[in-house]
Amino acid sequence: MAKYPVQPNDVFQKASGLSSKWLVERVIEFPDLPLHVRLNEQGGNERTVTVALSALLDPRQWRLIESAARQEPSA
Repeated sequence: MAKYPVQPNDVFQKASGLSSKWLVERVIEFPDLPLHVRLNEQGGNERTVTVALSALLDPRQWRLIESAARQEPSA
């Protein structure tokens, strides 16, 4: 899989201040659409949503809480 600005297991939170956390399940490549990301809500309702990558990277809509890259053990 190619590298994208977000990776599976990154955790985001809506910028509106809601406390639910959303885990990136995967980046989705559609042949005729911009990149999208599948998010799974953690705890509580455990909903799944698909959003455009551009929307996820918009700080007015979403905030990165945890980066999967920082969770990987160093060699």
